[in-house]
Amino acid sequence: MGIIRQGIFGGFEGRTGPLVGRKVKGKSIIAAFPRKHTKPRTAAQIDQRLKFDLVIGFLKWLKCLIAIGFKDPDGKKNSFNTAVKYNFKRIITGTSPNYSIDYSKLVFSRGSLAGPNSPSVSLETNTLIINWQPDVQQRFNQHTDRASFLVYCPGKIEIIIHTGSTERSALGYRIAIPQNFEGNEMYVFMSFSSANGKVVSDSKFLGTI
Repeated sequence: MGIIRQGIFGGFEGRTGPLVGRKVKGKSIIAAFPRKHTKPRTAAQIDQRLKFDLVIGFLKWLKCLIAIGFKDPDGKKNSFNTAVKYNFKRIITGTSPNYSIDYSKLVFSRGSLAGPNSPSVSLETNTLIINWQPDVQQRFNQHTDRASFLVYCPGKIEIIIHTGSTERSALGYRIAIPQNFEGNEMYVFMSFSSANGKVVSDSKFLGTI
């Protein structure tokens, strides 16, 4: 049974006959009740679902980075959906049904801010050391830009995320690595956002350790 919450001219919520009413971003939406599909899925549809599940399953771990890196200034687009769409075309590798993710092609941030200048990454006694070179300040490259970092260890299926952890002017950052990561490959990424958070850089894959 649908319920009208704002009088006769208001939208309704719930199901009434073949119609379903709901609120989406403050707007009343009325749509047909979805029908169950009895047709078996085609091979192409199954493949598409396998890929989407793989991408969404991984990117959901990175929501805090994606919320910054794919944020729509106008607030009209969902940052997570935008990130899924962008990465779906780039990070899937393999053949059906054995698809996997090429982590080196992952992007969690896209924007006009300058990325790190000649970054490098090394490992010393359970500590990742990330460095980058100084650069000339200009509109899209400020000393006060904040750096974010991602470390992913597929062997342990664990991630480390540091957001807005240091300024561009620091030219370096150290990340403590859990002891159980030892002997496992790690993928390392970083990005920048402006001090006010309104502008971001493309995320950059720094390499594997």
